[in-house]
Amino acid sequence: MKRKLGWFGLGFAGAELAAANLPPLVCVPAAAFLALLAFWNRRRDARIPLLGALCGLAWFALFTLIFVQPCRALAGQTVTCTAVVETDAEASYSDSRLRGTLRLTEINGKPARLRVQCPSFPGESAGERFEASFALSSLPDNRYRLSRNSKGVYLQAEYLGSYRGLAASAAPRFALFRLRQRWSAVLRRWLPKRLDGMEAAMLLADKSHLEDAVQQAFRAAGVSHLLAVSGLHLALLCGLLGFGRRWRFYKPLILLRGAAALFYLLLTGAPVSVLRAGLVLAVALAGDFFLQPVDLLTSTGFAAVLMGLQNACAPCDIGFQLSFCAVLGVQAAAALTEAERRAAAQGKSAALRLVCRLAEPVQVAALASLATLPVLVAHGMSTSLVGIVCNVLVVWMLQPALQMGILLLIFSAVPFLLPLVNLTGLTLSLWLKAMLGIVERCAALPFASVYLPQRYTLFVLAVLGALALYYRHGKGMRVYPIAALICTAAAVVMGIWMQRDVVEINLVGASNNPCVVCVQNGQAVVLFRGGESNLSAVERYLAGRSRQEPALLVDLRARPTALDFAAAEVVTMQAQPGFDTRTVLDGLTIDLYHNKSASLAVLGIGDRHIAVGAGSIQLAEPIRVDVLCAPGALSDAVQADTILTAVRHPKWLDEIESCELRYGDATPGLTLRPGRSMIWEEAQTIAIQ
Repeated sequence: MKRKLGWFGLGFAGAELAAANLPPLVCVPAAAFLALLAFWNRRRDARIPLLGALCGLAWFALFTLIFVQPCRALAGQTVTCTAVVETDAEASYSDSRLRGTLRLTEINGKPARLRVQCPSFPGESAGERFEASFALSSLPDNRYRLSRNSKGVYLQAEYLGSYRGLAASAAPRFALFRLRQRWSAVLRRWLPKRLDGMEAAMLLADKSHLEDAVQQAFRAAGVSHLLAVSGLHLALLCGLLGFGRRWRFYKPLILLRGAAALFYLLLTGAPVSVLRAGLVLAVALAGDFFLQPVDLLTSTGFAAVLMGLQNACAPCDIGFQLSFCAVLGVQAAAALTEAERRAAAQGKSAALRLVCRLAEPVQVAALASLATLPVLVAHGMSTSLVGIVCNVLVVWMLQPALQMGILLLIFSAVPFLLPLVNLTGLTLSLWLKAMLGIVERCAALPFASVYLPQRYTLFVLAVLGALALYYRHGKGMRVYPIAALICTAAAVVMGIWMQRDVVEINLVGASNNPCVVCVQNGQAVVLFRGGESNLSAVERYLAGRSRQEPALLVDLRARPTALDFAAAEVVTMQAQPGFDTRTVLDGLTIDLYHNKSASLAVLGIGDRHIAVGAGSIQLAEPIRVDVLCAPGALSDAVQADTILTAVRHPKWLDEIESCELRYGDATPGLTLRPGRSMIWEEAQTIAIQ
């Protein structure tokens, strides 16, 4: 088997990912089964990935025992800690408060190395140190748990007070973080408002000033990877120092490229995708230094093993999965291109060679998108049907944008180069505007973004696995692209068909009083309540689900204000009679109850009824519903079998008697098929005492 290290790394990372998602008791027979296959399999080629998978399971168990369990043993304790604010901290909902990751360096006076997630703590910027009391608890069992585990976070901390400020940390990563902030400010100074955040995201991995509309357009067009610093960005920037192969100083230039890559890696905060690319580049530079050829798949497998050894939960990160799957897609495209070139060379046709050359970037974009499709579906993200076309149109524009951004930073540091700064800023602005224009037009195309259900992932994986086996063992390379295209199209069409008439209801916005968004067949109904801050949350949610404009917005507030929100129809409860009923979406009913101080909306989905209230409404007779969505206050007018909330300990918790309480801290909700099943999403049952 060629590329043994690559296949070993693939098995190693895959086993760690499976072990993180499966119960521990399942991993034991799985390891025994893999051991039997590895030692009894007659085919030597199959032993390498099996051995890698076996080593991955063993290391995951050892890593959990040595590093993870001691951290989780602290859950349930109240401790006094010395904490350092990490660079992912962002502003919380209250003034002078942050939320994000804290690094605990001391616990009850003893040295420690522990990272915790904290939803609210005092502070202003990353690098601050303080002493305070915290209540440690286990991470909530939601979709973010494994992602936080991949970053070395295994506990959640609740700030209890006793704040005492200390001297700020002098760690180099915080100095680089502040440098990144200063450079981002320079870009904001010389570039227009919408384009400055775009350039800062692509060049410096700073998305703090990236507008939601820009990010949504890139996501819908299938080119959101351009806004996330990855191996592509690192390769393009380090390629600037790839000259001089025939010079006598070629080896010092290799060292310079390595130093530049390391600096850029640390400057951007070392995200998983850049870390993977940095390790691959390090192997490639070592090969160049010793004049040895380097294989992409082999170096990628090496990077997977190193990252898996550093943290056994690293493969759980979506950036890790997308990065490695994209590399596999690029590798498959390279093999396909090589086969086409050999066929064209045998035919000795200039036209055929030209077609193969023109088809190369399309094949790379198509197979990379195809390889990342299971990851997107598994994480409940939308996929773009125009991503291949948009990638071909705009990916080549990334390198000039990065180069001009670097020139702008260099020129702005020299006072007498102000004319060059203005010229570079103007040129970069026009370039970014053209790039954004292409992306927005691609995002506006019909079916640009399609949402596929998570449970559909297994089918997608089966299709891609069959294609991969055919690619590896089949001899008909000419029919492979056609078969891949047909199967992918069939998979997407089937996924859309499986979503027909399915109703998704989610709580979106402020946790204490969120809006309720109901989506069916590409249309949405928004039951609005809470403050103005909920508007942006609803817009981001709809954009992520490829629904830019809802069919109906019902304003349940007692004192409605003008909402800057695009909707086909807006209903203000204050302008409605005491009771009204109407049909919405595809056959759903909505009953609207209203008095002077409160409003109530009841969605009828088959034989299920979902209630959403604002205020404590009073009715002549109580209404029986299946689910009551996160009320601000309970009312005797509504009797619910289940209450869905985004607050773990609501104020009305003591008033609950006979109904079930479900909680979720992300976007809790439920999925219904009219007249059939009701499945809870990101919500777990809370024991009522």
